[in-house]
Amino acid sequence: MKNRLFALVLFFALPAALIADETPPDNTETPQRDPFLFTFGLRLLGADIGLGWRGLTKPPAPDTIIWLIAGGGYEWLNYFRLPDDTLYTGGGGYTPSYTRACGRLDLGLAQGIVWNERLKFNLFEVYGFFRTRLDHAIDDPAVNELFLASGKPYEPDLFQASLFTGVSYNDLDKTDPHWKLNGLYVETSVEWGPQWLLNDLLGRSDFVRLNLTASGFLALFDANPDAELGTVSGYAGAFLSVDWCGGGAVPANIQQTLGGRGYRYAMGYAVRGYEDARFDGRFKAVLNLEFRLNLWQFKIIDTFTPGLYAFFDSGYYNFIYYPEQGFLFSTGAGVYLNVWRLTTLTAYVVMPLSHPMMDGVTWLHIGVGLDAHF
Repeated sequence: MKNRLFALVLFFALPAALIADETPPDNTETPQRDPFLFTFGLRLLGADIGLGWRGLTKPPAPDTIIWLIAGGGYEWLNYFRLPDDTLYTGGGGYTPSYTRACGRLDLGLAQGIVWNERLKFNLFEVYGFFRTRLDHAIDDPAVNELFLASGKPYEPDLFQASLFTGVSYNDLDKTDPHWKLNGLYVETSVEWGPQWLLNDLLGRSDFVRLNLTASGFLALFDANPDAELGTVSGYAGAFLSVDWCGGGAVPANIQQTLGGRGYRYAMGYAVRGYEDARFDGRFKAVLNLEFRLNLWQFKIIDTFTPGLYAFFDSGYYNFIYYPEQGFLFSTGAGVYLNVWRLTTLTAYVVMPLSHPMMDGVTWLHIGVGLDAHF
């Protein structure tokens, strides 16, 4: 137990120790920053809320932020692995869809290295988190759910803890009143959840994950840049993620997602047009390209921004331990409505270009979402 506590203390102390206080003496008054930061992520039936405190920061030095992130929800999910880990392709009396209740609680420290004076947040940042989550797959005795039948040590109930650390570069500007995003965000991270870190309390997990994530946007045009409410404007975007995981007991929530500070479901979701999480693996890479066209904005309390978009998705998956790998491609178009900068409602049609759906359908599919794809 002493060794575990020592490892946790060292993990959280390291980011702060890496950066010395290099604030030069200055007799001029520096504007103070709000000591609290908030983040909000919406799920279909749930939410994730983050509270950051930077009261230790002395401007003009970069922010030192203590983060507490909590959330949870009720989720509809898929699982496409047979009990021997081979890919499920249909039949056998199994149902690949299942439901899960889950919750999370993360505590962490983010230390700025360089301040982004233009956008008023950390340009370079190093961070460390202690992450916990609790998953409970809801059993329906009338259904032979493949996830529950798989017999893995991390299913159906799992308490999962991990140490998560990384470094990020953030020059992504989301302040344009007409909702044209512009700039670049890049992060690289490692997440480690060894069995000795409380990962045998409920179920069992033992894993490590390496991830590189980047998203970039380029503002292209604005028909009326000086108007309070935008008319027509456009921007392009790209998202890249490369993800590898391994270990003695890698949970499904790791194999089926792309990592980073805000992870998301991978093949079948990140590459639209296929069943969610159908193509999982120990190694995954995704590249999304989009063009977004903002239309006439309107205001009800705050600003709504409707628009149209077109996309091309590509990806590669490799289970590594089994001869299952391949490329996925899809293309499509849709409509969106950004609501008060809190979330973006989306609806789209998509054509899978690599594989048919499991029911044999190869033509256009319809999808909906609660947020922009990236």
